[in-house]
Amino acid sequence: MEITPILHGGGQERDIRSGTLNAPAIVSFAAAAKTAAETLETRIDYVSKLRIKLISEIGKVIPDITVNGATEKSSLPGIVNITFPGTESDALLLLLDAQGIASSTGSACSAGVPQPSHVLMSMGLSAKEAKSSLRFSISATNNDSDIEYLVSVIGEVVTRARAAQVKK
Repeated sequence: MEITPILHGGGQERDIRSGTLNAPAIVSFAAAAKTAAETLETRIDYVSKLRIKLISEIGKVIPDITVNGATEKSSLPGIVNITFPGTESDALLLLLDAQGIASSTGSACSAGVPQPSHVLMSMGLSAKEAKSSLRFSISATNNDSDIEYLVSVIGEVVTRARAAQVKK
């Protein structure tokens, strides 16, 4: 069966592909990739310091938290998963969102799923612990004031989330 092409190439491309390559975009991408590679270690160190600060400062406000996952040296610098005992992560998520803080109850591929995180449960957390956990993502575009703002509201957010729990 012969398929009729929708686009026809120019003669300079042996009639295979039409159009001209976007040279400025190609050069710009190469420069951006070079800069990203050259500054990778600096950005990793920066984000790691923010992660350590986030964990330490939240722990001062809410001492009964549990940080889930690997230690600093063997973890991704930009992701922190914390269990806040006595809360429901959905309540924390909404209360933080109302304060302008983005967080997550799990990975993006399982967003909106009402079950506890299968990843956290495979790490040994109970369903109750997994449903009391939040994930925070940090990047090189965050700064100390972002962490300080989160810390300034997290105590009240957790208090409200705990108060909202239905007693069984």
